[in-house]
Amino acid sequence: MRFLSVKQTFAIVAFASAVFCGGPCRAQTVARTVDGRAALVYAPTNLPAKGRRSLVVVLHGGLGNASRIEGRDGGESGLNLDAVAAKSGFVVAYLNGTPVTRRFGADMLGWNAGGGCCGVPAQENVDDVAYISGAVRRLVDEYGIDPARVYGLGHSNGAMMAERMMCESNVFAAIVAVSGPLNVDGDRCPSAKGKRILSIHGDADRNVPLVGGRGSAGFSRASYKSEDRTKKIYADSGADFTLQIVPGAEHKLDDVDAKLRASEGRTLAEKTALFFGLAK
Repeated sequence: MRFLSVKQTFAIVAFASAVFCGGPCRAQTVARTVDGRAALVYAPTNLPAKGRRSLVVVLHGGLGNASRIEGRDGGESGLNLDAVAAKSGFVVAYLNGTPVTRRFGADMLGWNAGGGCCGVPAQENVDDVAYISGAVRRLVDEYGIDPARVYGLGHSNGAMMAERMMCESNVFAAIVAVSGPLNVDGDRCPSAKGKRILSIHGDADRNVPLVGGRGSAGFSRASYKSEDRTKKIYADSGADFTLQIVPGAEHKLDDVDAKLRASEGRTLAEKTALFFGLAK
């Protein structure tokens, strides 16, 4: 089986109770519906007191979904933060986009990340900024999250969506965007002032080129913005933007993760937690 469908995920997740851990509780991955879409939420046992908790929102890439990340299947296993969250005590929410194409099936999902990217969500102008904002509000209330400690991590189309959220909302205090630039058409991001962004991009990426334009690999026909443009917009908007170019890394998330482990001795998940100030 290449990946689990949303229905299969709901069927096999065993720990669907005791969601609201006010004190010690059993670690769990909970399959649930958040504002009308399926989602997976991991809450470890060692959370701080309510009101002091942190949340990392994970956004899959195009043609992906939350269950593939949680099941470590389909090339985005590096986005799985469960082990790091268990060690450091924060909540992780794996959210789902909407079907990205009418040809590939209902489990191939994507985000309307702006600038024509990507697929059906962009064509139908799905308001994913509103969806993610509402989902975060719900999770903040239910899990006792500090709204100032909400962070975003995404890959490819999910990275572009995290960038759009940073540009057009005040939801995330910081983001890590892997293999995906800011793809919106505007040239200012007032909501990003004072925020922190880490963009990680392989210099061998043929799907979403560092320099922008249409990639020579992958299914998308979108023309992407460049990382240099992304850097300029965030700098002009008063954000703290760091671009890390990974030598030899291709577009695939797990390739970027492997190159980071080889060069830095830490996984992408560990690097992300450190950047957000969540790692112990």
